[in-house]
Amino acid sequence: MELINYILQVLIPVAVSIFAIMDPPAAIPTLVSYINTVKRSEEEIDKITSEIVKKAVIVIFILLTLFSLAGEYVLKLFSIDIVSLRIAGGVLLMAVAIDMLITGHKPEQVYAGDYAVVPIATPLIVGPGTMSTLIVYSRLYGSLTTLLGAYIALIATYPLLRYSPKLFKYLGSSTLQGLGKFMSLIIASIAVSLILAGLRDLGLLK
Repeated sequence: MELINYILQVLIPVAVSIFAIMDPPAAIPTLVSYINTVKRSEEEIDKITSEIVKKAVIVIFILLTLFSLAGEYVLKLFSIDIVSLRIAGGVLLMAVAIDMLITGHKPEQVYAGDYAVVPIATPLIVGPGTMSTLIVYSRLYGSLTTLLGAYIALIATYPLLRYSPKLFKYLGSSTLQGLGKFMSLIIASIAVSLILAGLRDLGLLK
C-alpha cells in the first residue's frame, strides 16, 4: 500500500511535471524542419530520424542523470533550505509557464534548421527550466525519486521524437502549439502548489 501511495502521490506527479517542463511537442517542429532538408525516400528519412533521436536521447539521459543526482548536493553546499526552495522554484516555474503561454514556446527555444541533435537534446528538451526543476526536485523529493521521474518522462518523450514526422504530418503545428499551451498550464499549477506549500511552511497560510 505504501508503495502504491508513493507511486500515485509522489512519483507520477514528479514524472508528469518533469515531462511538462521538458515539453517534447515543442521540439517536434525543429526536428521535422531539419529532417525535411534531406530530400530522400521515406525509408531513408525514417532511418535518419531514428539515428538523430537515438543520439538526442543519449544526451538527454546523461543530462537528466547529472542534474538529478548532483542537484541536491549543490543546494546543500549553498545551505538553501526547503522553504526558500519551494517558493523560489514555484516562482521560476511560473515564469516559464507565463512565457510559454504568451510566446507559444519555451524560453530556451532555438530556431529551426540548426544542428538537430544538440538543439533537440539541449536546450529544447533539457534547457534551463528542466535543469532548474531537476535541481529543485532533487532537494524536495530526493535524488532517487527525481531520477526515476526523469527517466519515466524520457520514456514518454522518446516515441514523440522518434515518430515526430508522422505526428507533425497528422496533427499539424496548431495542434502541437495547443499541446504546448496545455503543458504550460500544468507547469503553472505545479508552480502555484510549490509557492502555497512554501507560504504554509512560513505560517503565512493555514
